[in-house]
Amino acid sequence: MEKIKKFRFSLNGIVLTAAFLGIVLIGTVVNENFLTMKNILSIFQQMSEMGIMALGLTIVIITGGNDLASGTTMGLCAVVSGLCLTSGMPIPLALLISLAAAVACGCLNASLVALIGIPPMIATLGTQMFFYGAALVLSKGNSISNIPREFYFLGQDKLAGLPLQAVILILLTIVLAVILKKKVFGKHLFAIGNNIKASAYSGIRTVKVLFLAYITCSVLCCIAGNIQVSRVATARADMGYSFLMPCISAVVLGGTSIDGGSGGVGGTVVGVLIFAMISNIMNLAGISSFWQQLATGSILVLVVVFNKITENSKLHLKKMAGKKAASE
Repeated sequence: MEKIKKFRFSLNGIVLTAAFLGIVLIGTVVNENFLTMKNILSIFQQMSEMGIMALGLTIVIITGGNDLASGTTMGLCAVVSGLCLTSGMPIPLALLISLAAAVACGCLNASLVALIGIPPMIATLGTQMFFYGAALVLSKGNSISNIPREFYFLGQDKLAGLPLQAVILILLTIVLAVILKKKVFGKHLFAIGNNIKASAYSGIRTVKVLFLAYITCSVLCCIAGNIQVSRVATARADMGYSFLMPCISAVVLGGTSIDGGSGGVGGTVVGVLIFAMISNIMNLAGISSFWQQLATGSILVLVVVFNKITENSKLHLKKMAGKKAASE
C-alpha cells in the first residue's frame, strides 16, 4: 500500500512540476511582464477566491462526493452579505449572517447526501439551481453596489506586501493540511472516501463527518464570496458560477482522486495557481474569453483522463501486491 501511495504521489508531483515550469516558460516567452512583481501579485490576488473554494471542494471530493453547488453557494452568500452591508448593518454582523447562510447551504447538501442517500452529483446539481434562484430572488436579479468602503479591506488590502486574500488562502491551506494529516477528522474523511460502509462498520460516524465536510465546503465558499465582494465592491448572484469547473479541475490536477480516498490541499493550491497563470497569460496575450473557456474545458478533460490512468495504475499495483502476498 505504501508503494502505491508513493507511486501516485511521485507521478502527480512530476506532472504538477512539469506543468508549472512549462507554463512559466510559456508566460515568459509570450509577455515580458509575466514575471514582474506587479503581475505575480495580481495572479495571487485573482486566484485566491477560486483557491479558497477549491480547498472546500477538496474536502468533499476526498469523501468520494462532490459539491456542484459550491459556485452558487458563493453567489448566494455574496448577495446576503451585500444586502446586509448596504442596509447599514455592522460588518461583523453581516459576515455572521452570510456564514449562517453558508452553514444552511452545507446542511441542506449534507442532508440530501448523508441522510436521504441521494448521489452527491444529483443532490448538489439540484441545490445548485436552488441557491442560484434564491440569490436572484434576494437581489431581484440586480447587482448590489454601494458596498461600504470599510469593507474593502478584505479584498484590496495587503499584509507584508502580499494581498490579504492570498494570506488568507495560505493560512487556510496550512490549517486544512494539518487537519487532513494529523487530526482524526481528516483520517475519517479518507476512510469514508475509500469505503463508506466499512467506515460505518468500524465505528466512524459517517453522517456527522459528511455534514462537517459539506458545511466546511460551504463556509469556505462564503469566505471566497465575501472576498470577491470586497475586491470588486459589488455583489451578484452569479459570483463564483464560473469557478466550479476550474476548481474541480484544479482539485483533480492537484492529486485528489475524483473517486475519493486520497488527495490533499497542497496540490489543489498548485493546481489553482496553474489555472490562474494560464488565464493570466491569455489575458496578457489578448486572447478572447471564448478561447479561455475552450482551454479550461480541454484541460478538464485531460485532467480527468490523467486521473483515470493513475487510478488504473494504482489498482494494478494493488492487485500485484495482493498476488505477491498470496504467493508468499
